[in-house]
Amino acid sequence: MKKLRPPAMHATDTVQACVAGITIPERAQALTEALPKIQMCEAEYLELGPPGELYRILPSLGVTPVIDTALMGVIYKNHFARQGSPSRALYDRIRMAPEFGLCPLCGQRIVTTVDHYLPQARFPTLNLTPANLIPACSDCNKRKLATVPVRAEDQTLHPYFDDLGNERWLIADIQPSTPPTVSFDIRAARAWDEVLTARVINHFAVMGLAELYVAQAASELADMSYGLECIGGTAGPAGVCQHLDVQFRSCQARDPNSWKTALYEGLRDSDWFCSEGYGLIRNRHQANEQAIGYVYL
Repeated sequence: MKKLRPPAMHATDTVQACVAGITIPERAQALTEALPKIQMCEAEYLELGPPGELYRILPSLGVTPVIDTALMGVIYKNHFARQGSPSRALYDRIRMAPEFGLCPLCGQRIVTTVDHYLPQARFPTLNLTPANLIPACSDCNKRKLATVPVRAEDQTLHPYFDDLGNERWLIADIQPSTPPTVSFDIRAARAWDEVLTARVINHFAVMGLAELYVAQAASELADMSYGLECIGGTAGPAGVCQHLDVQFRSCQARDPNSWKTALYEGLRDSDWFCSEGYGLIRNRHQANEQAIGYVYL
């Protein structure tokens, strides 16, 4: 997960922008009158978010007697997120916040949407709360669906509140096979407590990150295979190891826990890969299927 700065706006800003674009007077008035309730729920969210206790927020059936869950969904879709609406600029500021446009939930795919961390179908009072709106790729958005955590351990990671630190925790394991088998493991950082460790594991499972990273690693291996064979042919295992170390350090300098950082470290530290495994990457016809693994150490 990639840490993000919380949006520099509040529910007051999003609600007022939506009101400005609503042409039905009764609906605009109802949303204006709902603002105090939305602000109160936002305050609770901002209080419980940093300590990782958003699971304590209870679902509701609506915002006010006039604005139920369905109408709040219409307001979000037809006014806040609609192209050309007065509030669309605020939506786009949230969607475009991640560096390089990469989804903070998987760190790999491109952001295409905005996800409600607490789902709008169960928490309509938070539909327009910026801190509850997370830029995400469509795959991560679909994987989360409308699940509601009931324990701290069940929560996926929140880019605005959770910080996993810079200690190495994503590890790649290289197993001898043709082609080489790569799996990604989580090694809990020393600063993590049991709850955060459980949440990282849960996040990886919900978002399918182990499988995603293995697929990306297989493509990366295919891209590097010819170059490694050339290096191995002239400089031997020591040359292969040195090349992989340079790649590892380059990736680590940008992100110590990207799948590329973990992959190159794992390849560099595998004596088998540096001596002979690199020459087996392109021999896929000899393998039945590449194994995919996810282990918690």
